[in-house]
Amino acid sequence: MMSLETFQRYAARALTPAFLAFALLVGGASLEGEFLKAVLFALSGAVLAGLFLFAGPWWKGQAAVVLAFAGLLALVLMVQVLPLPSGWLQDLPIREAARNNLEALGLGPGPQAVSLAPEATALGLLAFFAPLCGFALVAAVKWSRGAGLLKWTIPALGAASAALGLAQVILGQGAPGLYFYDFTARGFPVGVFSNPNHQASFLLMCLPFVAVLAADMRRDWEGSDEDVALAMVAGALGLIILAGILGAGSAAGYLLLVPVLVLSLAVAFAGRRKSKDSASGASLAGLAILPMILGFAALVVFTSPRLTGLGYTSFEDGPASRIGINRVSAVMIEEHWAAGTGLGTYQDVYRLYEDPNTVSRVFIAHAHNDYYEWVIETGLAGTVLLGAFLVLWSYWFLRLWTGYKAEALRLRRAASIACLVPVLHSLVDYPLRTPGIAVMAAMCLALMIVPRQKSEAPLPKAEQAGDEELRIVTL
Repeated sequence: MMSLETFQRYAARALTPAFLAFALLVGGASLEGEFLKAVLFALSGAVLAGLFLFAGPWWKGQAAVVLAFAGLLALVLMVQVLPLPSGWLQDLPIREAARNNLEALGLGPGPQAVSLAPEATALGLLAFFAPLCGFALVAAVKWSRGAGLLKWTIPALGAASAALGLAQVILGQGAPGLYFYDFTARGFPVGVFSNPNHQASFLLMCLPFVAVLAADMRRDWEGSDEDVALAMVAGALGLIILAGILGAGSAAGYLLLVPVLVLSLAVAFAGRRKSKDSASGASLAGLAILPMILGFAALVVFTSPRLTGLGYTSFEDGPASRIGINRVSAVMIEEHWAAGTGLGTYQDVYRLYEDPNTVSRVFIAHAHNDYYEWVIETGLAGTVLLGAFLVLWSYWFLRLWTGYKAEALRLRRAASIACLVPVLHSLVDYPLRTPGIAVMAAMCLALMIVPRQKSEAPLPKAEQAGDEELRIVTL
């Protein structure tokens, strides 16, 4: 009979991938599924409380830096919802018009918040529980247990979403039960998301972890039946993910695929091999299989009569296009850069700035540039925080890719590539507004920066890199 200690050990191993899977299932949309997202946020809060109370002092080193940024952001958002004397806000845009309207109705101007929708801002603050919980799980639950499973879990989840997306296209729009959300791009391969661009972003984040699997097999290849079986599984996962990326029809996905593939290949073929004779065949086979996988994925996607909607991203300059939305967003930034309008208020404030003569049935929920939206909603304080964090993340990223033994950093480098995807994709979209991608990015951030052991240190160049499961470099 399984002992309590053994059960706890297995539960700890399963908690991190299980939380990621749940976040993807219920958090694939930025607008819909409010009840299930509320469940996710409540669960995240409970898990966070448990980690802080019972998991030991995991909030040290670079994890403490991330938590400090999270605390400062929480402070900024709490200030946004704090009722302030109306006179303090009289010079801010829109507030004066609201005050005049109240006075015209015979109502005295009471305390006002910086946020134009304090309830939405408070809910936005709660939404940060999910990614913070994902980060904490990797940092607090033994890194080698929870994180070790992610190199298989993430590609498996990516392949499942990609396969669902292809099924959505092949079986048609009316296929029952294949779409998770009502407000979605029916007829496109969205997978567990409501937006094919977010599907592409998530699948791109999964691809580097397939490279980790390939690197492990290349290092340990002995040509046994088990090696061949694992290689076939990993190859199938990579094939399905690539087909899903190409099928999503996202122009940003196509552009990001190039750097993601290049960096992933660097992960897959870096480091020494256990046996040059046995591994050389695996390396040559991998180089031969890669173009076959790409060619087959492209053939499936571009010859399917159902996939006629490729190129989902529109570059037209219309009122509801990305260019038109960003033009209006630029005007909003000019007026609200100082204090911001409040997290979660963009879609309401946008209505005040769009040309009423061009309003159509297209609903603008977000700026298709999350950096623009962030500046509009959080103002100068939020912008400074974001800028400082991006500078720090860039330092972590560059240090991770320079000066250290490549083999001992495979999983970390794969996680850094995964983080790079939403950082770049946010220039033209809002992937991190979906809880599922936000949780995935937070876990990858933890993989990047949280050390496994207190005694970890950079490996000297003369020393042979060890197994990643046994030795890792502290950044």
